[in-house]
Amino acid sequence: MTLEDIERINLRLSDLNLAAKEASVSKIVQRVKREGDKAVLAYTKEFDNYEYEDGFEVELDIDDLPNFNNLEEDLQMSLKRAYDRIERFHQEEVKESKLDYGWSYRGDLGERLGVKYQAIDSVAIYIPGGQAPLVSTVLMTAIPAKVAGVRRIIMLSPPPINAGILAAAELCGVDEVYAIGGAQAIAAAAYGTESIEAVDKIVGPGNIYVSLAKKQVFGTVGIDGIYGPSELAIIADESASAKQVAADLLSQLEHGSGLESTLFLTDSKKLLLETKEELEKQIIAFESKTDEQIATIRSSLEKWSALILTEDLAEAVDIVNQYAPEHLELHTKDPNALVDEIKSAGAIFIGANSCESLGDYIAGPSHCLPTAGSTRFSSGLQACDFVTKTSLIDFSTVDNSTVEFRDLIEDVARIARAEGLEGHARAMEARD
Repeated sequence: MTLEDIERINLRLSDLNLAAKEASVSKIVQRVKREGDKAVLAYTKEFDNYEYEDGFEVELDIDDLPNFNNLEEDLQMSLKRAYDRIERFHQEEVKESKLDYGWSYRGDLGERLGVKYQAIDSVAIYIPGGQAPLVSTVLMTAIPAKVAGVRRIIMLSPPPINAGILAAAELCGVDEVYAIGGAQAIAAAAYGTESIEAVDKIVGPGNIYVSLAKKQVFGTVGIDGIYGPSELAIIADESASAKQVAADLLSQLEHGSGLESTLFLTDSKKLLLETKEELEKQIIAFESKTDEQIATIRSSLEKWSALILTEDLAEAVDIVNQYAPEHLELHTKDPNALVDEIKSAGAIFIGANSCESLGDYIAGPSHCLPTAGSTRFSSGLQACDFVTKTSLIDFSTVDNSTVEFRDLIEDVARIARAEGLEGHARAMEARD
């Protein structure tokens, strides 16, 4: 596989006629900005074929958890266990990254320089519904926001909201829930309407219209990123199980957009052939899938995926670094030996037991990860994404009559005048 092949896969969204979709999204966003609730109601009727009886806010009782308690007891237990593990991960992040109190040091003149972290005031989490209502995404977005200290968390999800999504919102203590989907939901959260107070940041996955809307409102609000269909790369040697590898590849291809992408790289020809056979066997055994869903999986496997025989594992790592996948699994005898060589991946799953499904649901880190090669410059959602960082510059205890401070005055004035900014120079010299 060449660099051109990698670029082709990572640019697979270019076939979607984005210009036309961007124009459509812009029309929606601007109308919601102008008309508020009226536009949201109209677009929900048009796109979701849904009319509200009493507005689009959904009341939750996060004290009694009626939706959550209606779930099967086994599912309640699993969601609670997932909640605890995800919360623990982000609590550890806050502690290790000093997000709760920031950091500072004393400079040469005794001045204090550092950073103050402050939780974002309000956040919207977008949760897709449809054929695959992402209950887990509620946990993966709301929990790091709560751990970071966000005061107000609202949830947006297409109507009628799936009962499991509402249950997860109760469990996570989401403050407000609105049965709105698509670009109109993103615009409503960004600009506010008569019924919805605008937020400071919007996070969470969505279809192409949701992603384009997030792109258009960025600047008015913060966003987590512009991400697309799921990706998985697997590096394996002869010690790997073809059955496990095939199952993990298919776990990503089943998302169903037809644009999911997987790469399997191995230095074992035997394993590659066995994996190819196993993929076909497991696709046929997908009894719960419709013919259309099976056809979509096969299309993604053929158009946007590859099984690659490499000369060695070093070559496999090189290809993965070009691909910059959302998820990377390492099925090798010594997987930790490869970790430091990986430059770009949203999440690395180390060893055969660490399948991507663990990360999707219960391991701890958020499953909201960058895609389409953007792991080269962006990272998965964490508690740190829900705080702002304010620089602290404190010379209040410094004696401005000292030679050292006078040297700073001269340095600042010299640099300012080199830029033609006389006012900056004089402001500093006023401290003389």
